[in-house]
Amino acid sequence: MTTQPRYTHGHHESVLRSHRWRTAENSAAYLLPHLDSDTVLLDVGSGPGTITADFAGIVAEVTATEIDESALELTRATIAECWVGNVEFAVEDVLALSFPDDSFDIAHAHQVLQHVSDPVQALRELARVTRPGGLVAVRDSDYHGFVWWPRLLELDEWMDLYQSCARANGGEPDAGRRLLGWARAAGLTDVVATSST
Repeated sequence: MTTQPRYTHGHHESVLRSHRWRTAENSAAYLLPHLDSDTVLLDVGSGPGTITADFAGIVAEVTATEIDESALELTRATIAECWVGNVEFAVEDVLALSFPDDSFDIAHAHQVLQHVSDPVQALRELARVTRPGGLVAVRDSDYHGFVWWPRLLELDEWMDLYQSCARANGGEPDAGRRLLGWARAAGLTDVVATSST
């Protein structure tokens, strides 16, 4: 398995509380029109599983992945609470997925590429496991795009610190602005780029 950077955010309860707020509606609304009861979906970096659970309520099958078993347990716990039975679980490295070519209709990764050492390779892997005519769907943050008012020196210092830590851990905190370029570098075609706030 390929070695991945350290997950900068960690799994402290304060982080999980923020991540559990995410739903398919508020974090993957752009993808919802493409989902139906026949869709077989890969959800890479499923985290606490709230988006995964929403997908499972719409599609035929979801495979939820995380980089290690302890992170995947967070997804399992949420799925168990939601009583959905069409979710499979796998420990996977997005840079070297174990799935055969053309396994999924949609490969989804929310807030993942900012944490990987080679996002272009990650996109190649997502495309490899997606069937012809399917979708590779990614959404990511752009930390330097964050704004707040009133301007606070402490938040400016936090931004500098976060940028340094994320890059020291092998990630790219301004992934959002790079997604289109990474997709093209990965050889993806018919790319649609949008942004949201």
